Amino acid sequence: MRILDVEPAAPSAARGLTPHLAEDERVDAAFVSATGTVLFTALRILLVTREHLLEERTETTSWPYREVRHFAVQEIADGRASLRIWLGDEAQPLHLRARPGVDVGAVQKLLAARLG
Repeated sequence: MRILDVEPAAPSAARGLTPHLAEDERVDAAFVSATGTVLFTALRILLVTREHLLEERTETTSWPYREVRHFAVQEIADGRASLRIWLGDEAQPLHLRARPGVDVGAVQKLLAARLG
């Protein structure tokens, strides 16, 4: 699985990040990095990865929330945080690392609500 150093993005801007959203699919949270995008929609988790910074090759992977095995939030004393999500049959988690001040706890609440 991938490790992404992410910055939050406005959910309203998600349609510009990938063409793979259903017409009426609502995006609840979005994160971007130099090599990818992670969208948490009302239906699924969508990961868009770019193999090169020039976007020569792009892969889009989608997991329905029922594929989330578990997740963990780690907060570090300097204010950084990370969110790890174990999805489907993947041995390693999707790992989102955020700079100080980025609230990954909101995504933890969203995942808990979707899985509850």
